[in-house]
Amino acid sequence: MATMQNGTAGIADGRAVSLRTTATAEAFAEARGISATTLDRLRVGSGTVWFRDLKAEREAIVFHYFAAGSSEPTFWKARPADGEKTFAALKGGKVSFYNLDAVLSGDLKVVHIVEGEFDTAALVEAGVPVDQVLSVPAGAREKREEGPDDSDVFRGYGYVKDALQAGLSNAEKFVFCGDADGPGRSLRQDMANILGAARFHFVDWPKGIKDANDFLIAEGPAALRQYVRDRAKPWPVDGLYRLSELPEPPTFEIWSPGFPEWESKVKLARGTLSVVTGHPGHGKTALWAQIWFQVVQEHDFPILVASFETRAKPHLRRTLRTLLTGRLEKDMDDAECAAADRWIEARYLWAVHPDGRPDLRWLLDRAEVAIVRHGARVIQIDPWNRVESHRDSRKETETEYIGRCLTEIYGFAQGMNAHVQILAHPAKMDGKVRGTAPQLEDISGSKHWDNRVDQGFVVHRKKMFDGGERCTEATLFHRKARFEELGHPCQLNLNFEMASRRYRSTDYDAGGYGR
Repeated sequence: MATMQNGTAGIADGRAVSLRTTATAEAFAEARGISATTLDRLRVGSGTVWFRDLKAEREAIVFHYFAAGSSEPTFWKARPADGEKTFAALKGGKVSFYNLDAVLSGDLKVVHIVEGEFDTAALVEAGVPVDQVLSVPAGAREKREEGPDDSDVFRGYGYVKDALQAGLSNAEKFVFCGDADGPGRSLRQDMANILGAARFHFVDWPKGIKDANDFLIAEGPAALRQYVRDRAKPWPVDGLYRLSELPEPPTFEIWSPGFPEWESKVKLARGTLSVVTGHPGHGKTALWAQIWFQVVQEHDFPILVASFETRAKPHLRRTLRTLLTGRLEKDMDDAECAAADRWIEARYLWAVHPDGRPDLRWLLDRAEVAIVRHGARVIQIDPWNRVESHRDSRKETETEYIGRCLTEIYGFAQGMNAHVQILAHPAKMDGKVRGTAPQLEDISGSKHWDNRVDQGFVVHRKKMFDGGERCTEATLFHRKARFEELGHPCQLNLNFEMASRRYRSTDYDAGGYGR
């Protein structure tokens, strides 16, 4: 029997593992309600596999991924047959939906989508035809799951695009049977966006049931088959619905901005719209470049930055290099710069209009590609006044135009399940208010900047210079938080440390906790 290695060695003898299952593998599957007949129909095999997490070889149950019309696997994933919760996978293999070859060979009248190979087996065990079940290759994850070579094979949804081009686009109906948790609901929303609501249906599992395999173990194959057949609901599009027809929204994917001192005062979330304002030169771009860097570093997902006043090269690159290494760019050697650039390359996308005159439609089109193709979860537009206006001044006031734009952006953020942030300059402030921190309604053009967003921030420096010396103190005002999960209005004090070129929270310096 072939021995497979998870790591640099690959498959020891250069061939796929045996398509026969051992008694141990069959016993493991049987404990999850899966018969040997179902394993055989899905061409599940066995082998001795090296598991990096366990630092040992173990007998394993192996799920093969085949290209359409091919008898040779293009990819495999293995689970230890003793039940340990880890996996191994083929290094450098072509990642796709699991069981895609069988589905593409069927009539494509209905395609069920689950979140794991055992869930695929559960539906087949329940009597769903083997050519009607797909599994996403890595399930829904809060972070991307690393492959055996720490590659990016599980980032984004490129495998969905490949499958649609290979013929999956001809399917008449999709039924999503994914996990009943926050990541599963986010995946369901993404799949509905990509595959289209018109053909998309979904199953909500009963309370206490997480997925198809759970249901199979709890209720048996006949009950699972009937449940999936009878409880699939069409994805709502437009109109009036009963409460039972509405899918549960994704649980907010909450991110800390990277300052532990802020505790629950400020949080950021996927699927929301925020605006940042402040007087020119007060540090809006620099502070939020650091905050988003800290979020991306912690959660490891891509971000799209549409920066029209601060260039990606050399300015934002310099900032990110320094934030990543803790060293000023001028003190870094070529190797350090190259390593930092590789990190940036894997996580940052840049929207650059060829004529320097982007409009909102152009921006949202690029943002959609960044989200669907590359897995971006944050879109930042900096600044708003560099976005070309398509307002007809004879028919629409500036306030109406900005309200319309913000409504479209808000819908985009929710529909694409991404955080969209806009940096916008305030109108000129004269008289008594000159030099004070602006309000959201002071943003140039419309009071809609206050009422149409989920969160509003102001970056303000009380003094720029003191006796010729540069002042480095700054304040972030959290002016608005529509949802309690996002924190609450407060004032947070910072200091920009010149030596490290980064902001540090100072609310605890004197024993205080901010306001």
